[in-house]
Amino acid sequence: MPARRRATYRLVNARWQTERAGVPAKGKVLKGIAASPGIIRGNIRIIRGEHEFGKLLAGEVLVCPYTNPAWTPLFATATAVVTETGGLASHAAIVAREYGIPSVMGIPGITRTLKTGQEVQVDGNRGIVSQF
Repeated sequence: MPARRRATYRLVNARWQTERAGVPAKGKVLKGIAASPGIIRGNIRIIRGEHEFGKLLAGEVLVCPYTNPAWTPLFATATAVVTETGGLASHAAIVAREYGIPSVMGIPGITRTLKTGQEVQVDGNRGIVSQF
């Protein structure tokens, strides 16, 4: 296992085992589960199903209801992943950690709250998606 991956897993595992203090909301902030560390700012692409896979452009933030193994190729294109369902052991969280991209899981209704092209900041360290 590469050293970078080991360091990421140590960081994530330590975070799972401790309580995190709440973060005060400034502006429009959506709170979910911090599932893969990192902070990225970019435009989102809402993908609701496999029929929309071709719409995701390099550098976009993937926002979706859930993922399964068929979704894995999208993680090579996305800069971050945000899902409506799932947790630390969900497919999206595990694959995001493997690809080294930030992810936030479990924000119900996020595919209806956000719009494709909208700029957000995904904070996978704290489980926060900030809207701009």
